[in-house]
Formats: sequence, structure tokens, C-alpha cells
Amino acid sequence: MSERLFGTDGIRGRAGEGPLRPEFLRRLGKVLGARLACGAATPRVVIGHDGRASGPEIVEALSAGLAAAGCSSDAVGLCTTPSLAFIAATGDYGAGVMVSASHNPAEDNGVKLFGADGAKWADAGEAELEAALQGDSPPDARAPGTTRSTPQQLDRYVAWLRSAFPELALQGRRVLVDCAHGGASQLAPRVLQAFGAAPVLVNHQPDGTNINRDCGALHPEAAAAEARARNCEIGVSLDGDADRGILFDGGGRILDGDALLAGLGAHALGRDEIPQRTVVATVMSNLALERWLEERGGVLLRAQVGDRFVAEAMRSGGYTLGGEKSGHLLFGDDHGWRGDGLYTLLRVLRAQQRDGQTPADFARDYSDWPQTLVNLRVLRRVPLERLPHLQREVSALDRELHGSGRTVVRFSGTELKLRLMVEARDQRSVDESIRRLDAAARADGIVQD
Repeated sequence: MSERLFGTDGIRGRAGEGPLRPEFLRRLGKVLGARLACGAATPRVVIGHDGRASGPEIVEALSAGLAAAGCSSDAVGLCTTPSLAFIAATGDYGAGVMVSASHNPAEDNGVKLFGADGAKWADAGEAELEAALQGDSPPDARAPGTTRSTPQQLDRYVAWLRSAFPELALQGRRVLVDCAHGGASQLAPRVLQAFGAAPVLVNHQPDGTNINRDCGALHPEAAAAEARARNCEIGVSLDGDADRGILFDGGGRILDGDALLAGLGAHALGRDEIPQRTVVATVMSNLALERWLEERGGVLLRAQVGDRFVAEAMRSGGYTLGGEKSGHLLFGDDHGWRGDGLYTLLRVLRAQQRDGQTPADFARDYSDWPQTLVNLRVLRRVPLERLPHLQREVSALDRELHGSGRTVVRFSGTELKLRLMVEARDQRSVDESIRRLDAAARADGIVQD
């Protein structure tokens, strides 16, 4: 393999190609099953998929490989990543496998691995599995594993959410959910109805090809307008596997991950319910969030991009609130450090109920500084220090923007793209800085024209 098989969020690529070919997936399942069989008398895996046409086929290939290694699997069918992780953590499983490419288009798919605790596999574990995949195939088990359909397991997830918010009352409240034609299409209305809400659903009919198409967390504007038109007081746009959520109020105001951290951070700081008064975000979160928290006696700790890095920082520091600007929020051991758009919605609704707020009141005074993110398709990933023009321009801009802006330059962990981000107090400075970074990257010959 010329590049790492596992990126920042598992395996991801075009369905039917590369590591997502049926024969490779069967081998992956067999290697995973053999590893699990070494540590359990009756190894078992729970597996689910989002709304892509390729999902059931990938589940079938993985299950066949697991069975050959003597590992049984429970298939829950269409589900969200956080519900799958919850089932893995609370059932008798050695691992969980989610078949999803999250916010990517329908042609893509992926494989996310979770441990018996419901946490994503660590880099070291993925590296060991990748090394094993390059060796000899494990022998077939004497007794093959079995595969069974267990969609009823999702009942436990709905029941747990209801028990996690015993005081939350949503009787008759109209809440809009944009399901992105993904894993939450059947689950979201069940969750909201458990609280007495009147869910209004859009983009909830996956046909295998329409997941994330002009909808969901990457396109919250349409759902926000729909919420206003349908007289809903609050709503959420989920991505394909619902581990992230972008909220909006009845007036159409959109709250991304930074705005949600601002509102939830202010709520927790005001009640002294946040360890060390610290919120964890990533290098992509806006400087305005940092200043907002500082004004309220809080601290913003930045981690690398990727929810696993936010989770690691939260675990090591004992923090209970963190997330990414994309709407992928984490809440410590209350939710196993797992991103969950529906859980985030419930946390926001509970905070509003406790503070006597309307959705329009939540983080009302928060706004980002101007920020632009440009994604350049590149020929290959290389260490940034091997791009001299880009390095010099980043250093120059950081000196010029010191205290009034910043730059973030990094390669995507899931796509062959170079991400250029600049934020500053005024849009003119942002635009000029992006122009300079773009020109520098092209001068280094890394950009695909």
C-alpha cells in the first residue's frame, strides 16, 4: 500500500475500488475476526451501515470474513455511527464496525472500527491491523461464526437517550431534523417522539444514491429555511452517519460547532459545571470562540483536527465539553466521548430549558470573525516542510496577523486535498492572505490543475 489504509476516520474511498473491494473487505473481516478470536471464547462484532447503496454489500463482505475467522456478527442495519458505538460499548461485543463515509457523496463509503468500550480504535491498533493485512491470511476457524440481523438493538439506544435526559420535556414542540438521507432517517423521529416532540423530517428517504446530496450538515441553509417556513422553533442538520449536527433556530439562524460550543460553554461556565473551566476544540475553531470563552472566565484548548484528537485531549485532561467547527461535539464520559448530532440537539435543548431560554436566546451574541477555508486538490501528500514557498508565506502571514488573525495549513486526512484556512478581524485581510497562500502552494507544484 502506497499510503496508509486508515486515515483520521477509518478507511474511506470509492465503493468497489481499492480497499473497498469485496475480496479485500472479506480479508479485512477475517484479519479482524482472527485478532478478536485470540482474546474471547465467543467473539462477536456488531455492525451497521448508513444510507448508501454499497452499505449492505460491504456489511456482507465483512461479515463473511469475520465468520471465516470464527467471529460472529450482529447486523443492526441502517443506523447512525453513535448508535452503533453505543451498542458496541453496552453489549457483549469485542468490537463495532460502522460502514459509512460520513459526509462524503454516495459513491464513497468507508469502515470505522470501534473497541469494546465504544471508542474509535487508536492509531496503534489500526497500524497493527494494517500490518497484519499485508501478511499471510489467517487460517479458517474450525467453527465458523454466524451472522444474524438484530435491528431491535437500536431500541436500547433510544431508551438510553431518554434516560439520559429525564427532565427534558418537549411535548408538542416542533423540531425539524434534516436526516441527509442517511443513517438517522428512521432513528431520529423515534428519539424525538420519546421526548414528546413533534418531529418534522426532511431528507429522510434514503434511496442509496441521495445521501448528503445538497442536504445535511454540509448544507444547513435549506433546512434552516424549511424550519422557518414550517413554524419549527429549532432544528438540526445531520450528516450521513449523524455523528455531527449543525443546529438552527426558528428564525433561520445557523449554529455551527463553534457557536454550539460558545452557547454550551457559557451555560456550563455560568453554572461552574465545566472542569478546569476548559473547552476543547481544534486548530480550525474560530478565534472568536477563544475570546468569547475568555470573557466568561474560560479557556479554549486546541487539539489537532479530528474528533479522535479532541477525544484524546478531553480524556487526558478530564474535560467534558469539546468538538469541531463541523458540528462534531463531544461530552466526556457522559456520552463516551462520541460525537452524536441527536445527542447534541438534546444537550442544547436541555441547556435552554434549564436557563429559561428560547432557541433564539442561545449564544445570541456570538459571531465568528471572518474566516475562509479553501480546499485545493493536490497531486500527493508530502510533509509541509518540503513545500518551501508555502512555508515562507505562512511564516510571513503569521507575523503580520499576530493577535488579529491566524492561518492553518494542513493536508486532509480523508481526501487528497490541501486545506488553507485564514481568519482575521476583517474580510479583506482574509481574502488577501488566502490569495497569497494559494499562489505559494501552486509555486511548490503540489496543486492539481
